[in-house]
Amino acid sequence: MGHLTRLFSRTVGFFSRTFRKGGGTSVPGFVLLKLDRKAIQRMSKGLQKGRILISATNGKTTTTRVISKIASSAGLHCLSNPSGANLRTGVATALLNRDPEENLCVFEVDEGALPNLAEELEADTIVLMNLFRDQLDRYGELETIRSKWSEMVDGLSEKTKLIVNADDPSLVFLSMHHQNITYFGLGETKYALTSLPHAADSSDCPNCNEVLTYSQITIGHMGHWECLNCGLSRPEPDFQASRVHLESLTNIEFEVSIGGEAQQITSSLPGLHNVYNVLAALCIAETLKIASEVSLDSISSVDAAFGRAESISVNGRELILFLAKNPTGANANLDSLLLLPGKLHLAILLNDRIADGRDVSWIWDVDYEKVAHKVNSLFLGGDRAFDLALRFVYGGFDPDLITVKNKIPDLIDSLDSAIPAGETIFALPSYTAMLEFRDELAKRGLTHQFWEEGK
Repeated sequence: MGHLTRLFSRTVGFFSRTFRKGGGTSVPGFVLLKLDRKAIQRMSKGLQKGRILISATNGKTTTTRVISKIASSAGLHCLSNPSGANLRTGVATALLNRDPEENLCVFEVDEGALPNLAEELEADTIVLMNLFRDQLDRYGELETIRSKWSEMVDGLSEKTKLIVNADDPSLVFLSMHHQNITYFGLGETKYALTSLPHAADSSDCPNCNEVLTYSQITIGHMGHWECLNCGLSRPEPDFQASRVHLESLTNIEFEVSIGGEAQQITSSLPGLHNVYNVLAALCIAETLKIASEVSLDSISSVDAAFGRAESISVNGRELILFLAKNPTGANANLDSLLLLPGKLHLAILLNDRIADGRDVSWIWDVDYEKVAHKVNSLFLGGDRAFDLALRFVYGGFDPDLITVKNKIPDLIDSLDSAIPAGETIFALPSYTAMLEFRDELAKRGLTHQFWEEGK
């Protein structure tokens, strides 16, 4: 791969940022891969300290952020993709901009792109965190991704470490015959659900298709599961969270055994879903042989990634962004909001662009009704704002509390004028709506652009 090829690709990224056509997080990689189809293999040759790929429907950005902080604190020169560009083009861009000293990579990877990137990068550690229904028009049913991941795992060398969520039955089944696995999961918790959510995925046994039996349900179809028909059951995790405590939206606390000793974990990342994310990061840290005290200190200092419980000050109000791109993620965010006292100012934003998935029928599987009694005001925005309005009216929400502003600048102006200073606004946007919302806030000087994440 020639110097001119790399220079031209970087120049494309510069002009993309300069003329506000994007953050230059994927376009340089797109150009590079057009000019050199094997660019990823060539540029990854110097990553001798490890090639770690993290994939999931929900949580891969946060987990990547946590382990990147741990690795950096341990003195490892770590290459990552903190802006969330997780397709081949985004990974190629990250490699293109790699510092020569960076000899370890930790990449979040799109679920569909994982098999190819695992082969191209010759990954030595692959983290499988969860699989939920997402972007049906792109992925099809969950079985499509499961099948691709299963084929990938079957082709891995036994030297490749798999880190797998024991609470997700489909991930356990597709990886169970691999010889090098570390499992993580949640122990008994008071935050368990009383029943499977009606939108839960994969509640049938992946081996024999009988209905699974649960002694504990955590998020979606995940929990303590077993099949009474064929005997498939949740494996005992190597890293298991116990004594979990969720402190509103300010932090999580739990215990985990590391090296035979119970360690207390504290993180400012809220919600039960982030217990899973931190656990996955701890498993990776153990694989990298990072001292537990370094991991614990780093976890306590990691703040939220952009759009994932991110707090932004907006003219005397606190705006907290919760990315909500599928039913399971949205329900997990709503469960976090239920921990708060008092009434809520909510903003829900929905787009149907390619990165979101064109099919927005998933909003009918979100249990918005669980927070209806807590809503003080409800603002709806994005390309499909009126679809949201229909959903909430049918859900029994008071129409007098609903304001619809499908244009993002108008929505922000409306929030600014209607919500008193000193109040908190909770925004749950879909993916491109979140990027558009943050871009408008950045234009107003209220936050940084997403591609500046980690700088």
